[in-house]
Amino acid sequence: MWLALGALFFVLSGLPWSGSWGKEFKALATSASLGYPKGAWGEAHVHSAAPSPNGGEDMHAMHDGMKMDDLPLHQTPWAVGATTVPESAAAASATRVSLDSVIAIASKMGVKDDYGIALPRTATGVYTVSYFPPDPRDERTLHIDQYSGRVLSDIAYKDYGEVARAISYGTSLHMGRYFGMANQIVSSAISLGLAALAISGFVMWMKRRPVRKLGAPARPAKRPPMRAWRGSLTILGAIFPLMGATMLAVWCLDRIAFGRRGANA
Repeated sequence: MWLALGALFFVLSGLPWSGSWGKEFKALATSASLGYPKGAWGEAHVHSAAPSPNGGEDMHAMHDGMKMDDLPLHQTPWAVGATTVPESAAAASATRVSLDSVIAIASKMGVKDDYGIALPRTATGVYTVSYFPPDPRDERTLHIDQYSGRVLSDIAYKDYGEVARAISYGTSLHMGRYFGMANQIVSSAISLGLAALAISGFVMWMKRRPVRKLGAPARPAKRPPMRAWRGSLTILGAIFPLMGATMLAVWCLDRIAFGRRGANA
């Protein structure tokens, strides 16, 4: 039972930051603005106070809509992955603040170590400081104007909505970061337990399988009602497309390979 609960937690906490389903879920959370402050999810763009002399509108149009997930950062908090990155105002005579200055600004804002910095790649880009600690309550994301050094955006855990807060905790627990070594031991035990179940199940089947037979149960003479079961599988297949495609492939294989044999029997 405990292993099943652990596996269920792994599934639920891992889906929001998976490659396919997680991307769609993040987009849904972004469009729904689940408790996030105005501007954090792209309702408003933040710019430097300095005006752009030439070509500013063109540069803005080029980089409008850049998200945190587009930046070359090793890790970013899940809650800010789809947030819009603000822009600096390009000024021909302006000089970029140094990286040391950015580090000093981050330290002044309370972000002191073990964080990543994305450098501005364009004339309207910003310095982005991303802090992704084991405790989600300490997460911080700073966007700093590359010319003036002004903090254009500061997103912390207190700005997250309830859904994002829950997912942030789930992500930290899933990755074995929240409780340190104890968290890693528990997560490893669940993973090893699931692997042991898969291996032991195959071994048990090998020991009990009939000789030269598949060993599948016989078809019942009268099939029980399956409407609710089929409906549930259809809903799950729609929510999880890869799972739905797998179930459809297995169903087709069963109909092609064993359907005619079962009918003759």
